[in-house]
Amino acid sequence: MPVIDPDSVKQESIKLIRSWDIPAVDHLPTLETVDELSPQSAENVARRCMVIIHVVGIGFGGDTKKLRDAVEQFGLMDSASEHERDMLTRDDHTEQEKIDAQWLVECMQSLAWCLGLAPLEHFKDCDDDLASKFPDPFTDPSDFIASASLRPFGEIYQQADIHYRLHWAARNARLSGSDFPVREGFLRERRRALDWVIGVEADWDEVPSDT
Repeated sequence: MPVIDPDSVKQESIKLIRSWDIPAVDHLPTLETVDELSPQSAENVARRCMVIIHVVGIGFGGDTKKLRDAVEQFGLMDSASEHERDMLTRDDHTEQEKIDAQWLVECMQSLAWCLGLAPLEHFKDCDDDLASKFPDPFTDPSDFIASASLRPFGEIYQQADIHYRLHWAARNARLSGSDFPVREGFLRERRRALDWVIGVEADWDEVPSDT
């Protein structure tokens, strides 16, 4: 693992965020040290992408049975979280569950960036062509998974820190009734994926979103 100074990363993030005329406070803590993290492998990140693609399909009205069958056929079910397995094994979903599944496209943008497949613009919704960066649902993703590689850990760690501080700023703006360039949920999902990749929490369902 590379040597990373969390405080230097924090200061770099604060400098960048303030350059966007967004408040970045000094009192927020640093991210976990490298020794406290358990980063995900490129293979695990690629497998997570493929699971999410099928769960997103549920959010947009796809046939749950076909999506579930594909996840099982390609050996992805063991990479699904408990909540995702529940979603994939039920044919009926609430409107909120579908909305939550749709939000996962922003996780996908972060994961695509981690894999070097797409940019990560801080104030722009997921790319219109994001789906084209991945194998189509219902197709074998084994080559995609086997060839996956991650950006340098330090770059991902820095982005995780930036998104943590942006998430705080967005939440603070909401609570104070102020305007903010992007939706809080957008940053929550982007941050969730980045924190999972650097190893803040291995269980996808339990990645914290507090600020």
